Amino acid sequence: MVKLTEREETVLKIIVDEYINSSEPVGSRFVSKVGPLKLSPASIRNIMSDLEEKGYIYQPHTSAGRVPTDLGYRYYIDKFVTISPIYSEEIKKLSEKLNATNLRTLFKEATKQLSRLTHSVGFVVTPKSNMLYLKHIEFLKLNKFDVLAILVTKTGIVQNVILHLDIDIPDNVLTQISNYLNDHFSGYSLMEVRERLFKEIEKDKQLFDNFMDSFQDFLPRIFEMDEVEGELYYDGTSNILDMPEFNDVNKLKEFLRAFEEKTLIYKIIDKCAEADSVQIFIGSEIDENVDDFGLVIKPYSKGNKILGTLGIIGPKRMRYPHVVPIVDYTADLLSEVIERLGGSDE
Repeated sequence: MVKLTEREETVLKIIVDEYINSSEPVGSRFVSKVGPLKLSPASIRNIMSDLEEKGYIYQPHTSAGRVPTDLGYRYYIDKFVTISPIYSEEIKKLSEKLNATNLRTLFKEATKQLSRLTHSVGFVVTPKSNMLYLKHIEFLKLNKFDVLAILVTKTGIVQNVILHLDIDIPDNVLTQISNYLNDHFSGYSLMEVRERLFKEIEKDKQLFDNFMDSFQDFLPRIFEMDEVEGELYYDGTSNILDMPEFNDVNKLKEFLRAFEEKTLIYKIIDKCAEADSVQIFIGSEIDENVDDFGLVIKPYSKGNKILGTLGIIGPKRMRYPHVVPIVDYTADLLSEVIERLGGSDE
């Protein structure tokens, strides 16, 4: 990245700030009028020409002003965006909102609050299944052939799975099976449970012999949770409908596809899996097919162990100085709540 002069930095900052506010290309006359440089529009045009040559801004139309490139946004963020203390009472009320005793509810509320405070799409990726540890499992008979399996992890995440059996298993046998699973697997990660399940059951065939054909298909499924890689919660897609960037229906479809095909989010998250601070990805840094978007994310943790990630995604023309502290604060707050709940621990 080419180092800019002080004047070039000032002009770039004005262009990015104004483009974020207005979504319209920024002209030299505006920069000359509002900037601290006290230069004529002609002098500003020369500086803008240099910035364009260096790849920090571009001219979308012949008669238009300039808008930032991805490189321009990156320079702006690295130079001018800091994690400043949050003083807003509304934001501080987050601690009242994120007070659920169940992590699934907590994650949903976090996405809702991120979306509300940033006017973008808030998301949380839950811990991977190898970070979730079994606390308790029980079976509740719904009717002759349907059984509800209720799995509770140490983090407080509750997984309900309805099992459709081909035989009628008595209540007392279901209790025996749940007692067996709790005695043998409580405290193990869900991944370990899946791996060890049938090896252990093989040693206790007498308990399961009559029902193994029915159980062998669904037992592993109980311990899968929703995603081996962590479940993705998100909220606020309606926030982007009125944004100029997404007047193009195809771009909106691109955005929604990126969420439905969760691989894109996971790919970015993997890039910063070991980071302990806010990470920002802009346009093509995310993916060449979603170059109108910006992504601000931060891991949340328990102790020194990273559990998952949260953040927001929206137009790359987002208010980074406003958004970054919110993501930072929310991740820290979520970590505190998980610590109180007991978190994902062994």
